[in-house]
Amino acid sequence: MVLQRQLTAIAQIYLQDSPIFGTVLLLCLYLTQPVLALGCLVGACVASATAWALAFPDDDRRQGLYSFNAALSGVGLCAGYQFSSALLAWIAVMAVLTALLSRVAQRAGIPVLTSLFVAAMWLTDACAPLLGLRSMAQVAAIADAACGLAPSSFLFCTLGQVSFVGPAALGMLVWAALARRHWQLAMWMLYGAVLAWCVASSAAWMLNWPIVSSQATGMGINSALTALALATFERSRSQRLLGPVLSILLCLALGAAGLSYFTAPFVLATWVLLPARGRWRWKVSGE
Repeated sequence: MVLQRQLTAIAQIYLQDSPIFGTVLLLCLYLTQPVLALGCLVGACVASATAWALAFPDDDRRQGLYSFNAALSGVGLCAGYQFSSALLAWIAVMAVLTALLSRVAQRAGIPVLTSLFVAAMWLTDACAPLLGLRSMAQVAAIADAACGLAPSSFLFCTLGQVSFVGPAALGMLVWAALARRHWQLAMWMLYGAVLAWCVASSAAWMLNWPIVSSQATGMGINSALTALALATFERSRSQRLLGPVLSILLCLALGAAGLSYFTAPFVLATWVLLPARGRWRWKVSGE
């Protein structure tokens, strides 16, 4: 039961509540780099323990809604900083904070999405010198067009990079696991990635706008996540089509400002298109 809850929390990074999907994602993280899987588990376990100790609602704990931001933060921090005992301790601190803030968001009726992951990454960047954390090459800098623009690699690379899964082949495995469970959600997520590829490739090959193409990976991640979230929240077809466009525009604006935005454009675009008081519990389309 305990392991199942941690795997479900990991699956919630892609807005899923399936321990099987979480197992596939954890395996892909391990194959990308074992330390990423470790950071993910530490974050999820500490956040889950916090939610249990404070007697948060059991149903929400079982769905992993208090710990998926901690799981993603653990992955992101292990991707962006050299592994050390100080880093593990900081992941644990962030896990406690994200669990507490997730409860606050729940009571306010706000879908937290990955906002707490973004906040954790920004806070770590500001505090890293004080914490003794050493940044690696900017693995976590979303402005880096790490996936290239070849369609076969870009699409699935960006889908995997949502959770810092590296090679396109592993990203394809994550997407296939999503498609096996909910093919409509998988297709909407793929639409978001395709839209970003069209924008980035047009900017690179036809318009010669490197400032746009340099944001390709970030646009792909955020556009795909926005399409997935709006489909999960059962928004209208027009919102599902236009939401990723808004996230791409936000990527370009934040990238031009020199900000490592991670998944902030996805969060902002989704919040704009949700009701004033979004639903805490999301329901997958078709269920």
